[in-house]
Amino acid sequence: MQPATLHPSLDLAVSIGSGIYLHEPPAQPRGSHPALIILSTWLGGATPRRISKYVAGYRELYSKSAILVLTTKIADITVRPVSALHARLQPARDTIRRIVSALPDNGAPSILFHIFSHGGCNTALQLIHSFQSEPVLDDTLDFASHLYGIIFDCCPGDGSFDRAYNAAAASLPDALLMQAIGKMLLVPFIGTFTLLQHVGAINSVADMRRELNDPGVFGTTARRLYLYSSEDQMVQWQDVETHLEAARSVSEYPVTGVRFTESAHCAIIRNHSEKYWKAVDDFWQTKSCKPQSRL
Repeated sequence: MQPATLHPSLDLAVSIGSGIYLHEPPAQPRGSHPALIILSTWLGGATPRRISKYVAGYRELYSKSAILVLTTKIADITVRPVSALHARLQPARDTIRRIVSALPDNGAPSILFHIFSHGGCNTALQLIHSFQSEPVLDDTLDFASHLYGIIFDCCPGDGSFDRAYNAAAASLPDALLMQAIGKMLLVPFIGTFTLLQHVGAINSVADMRRELNDPGVFGTTARRLYLYSSEDQMVQWQDVETHLEAARSVSEYPVTGVRFTESAHCAIIRNHSEKYWKAVDDFWQTKSCKPQSRL
């Protein structure tokens, strides 16, 4: 584990691993606040400055909550072996296990998982899989049993070339020369990557969509909220709503969504900050909602 150094942009978060940051307020009764908020951030353009807006927003809503930030790099979804990604996520697992173990016995689920775009979906899935692949020990964590709610932010979409290219291009450096070279190299790279998905050589976006609705991954008791935009050029709102509808068939609790307008990918708070954070808070506070009727 890396030394706990303060990150200058992530609103009092400290680095606890490679691309993993933690904000943890002094120990105090949390009341109605989540015990832990996990942000699994997006790939293209997820700069510390942009991520910090979400950390700050959550700190304002839930000042007593710990906030764990998991960043995503393009190598995580292209060339990095699963074993290496699981090893990178070890500090996150240790932190989650420590926070959960300090909760009262038989307490209500108190983790809020906020997942952004396909990069965040991949990291979130690998976090769950890394828990599931650990040897069975006395302190083995059943993550799903502690998960109160999942927020899918601008995801999931489809696996088309155009949208994969746009997402990757958004992560290129700002320098014009690097942009030009990077975009030229992305065409054959994304083309090959898309082809490998279609022929089944590597996991596809379609596989990811199925996994996100697999009861063996997130369980069936976590509430779900989808936040998405009709103007998103990387993830179509129709694909999000199709996944939302499918989630209703596997979830024991209501699945809801809020469609925004005039907002770019993973940038809804830029145009609709008040409405966005109200949707998040309303979602967390609906602890009294009853399971869906299966009649």
